Amino acid sequence: MAKIKVEGKVVELDGDEMTRVIWKDIKNRLILPYLDVDLDYYDLGIENRDATDDQVTVDAAKAIQREHVGVKCATITPDEARVKEFGLKKMWKSPNGTIRNILGGTIFREPIVMSNVP
Repeated sequence: MAKIKVEGKVVELDGDEMTRVIWKDIKNRLILPYLDVDLDYYDLGIENRDATDDQVTVDAAKAIQREHVGVKCATITPDEARVKEFGLKKMWKSPNGTIRNILGGTIFREPIVMSNVP
């Protein structure tokens, strides 16, 4: 079976802990065998955000702006315990908030109901 060619790049934002494992499995079993897709990879794991002084989060958000599509895995927003656990330089801001601010996004606190979607 021929793979479906995806036009443009998809920005891939890897996350922390089990989401890395689950996303890798989903990608390898359900996406890559069927799609010919160019992934623009960013490691948003807490250790890499710390090593790059969180620049990787900004770069990932700018890549989403450029490519118009991205897939983000769950990430750790460190509290004091996580700062100590991972030996972080500081308590970094939420990567979700950083990305949302760069993209001009918003949080929906109520469900969005559409009559044509069951």
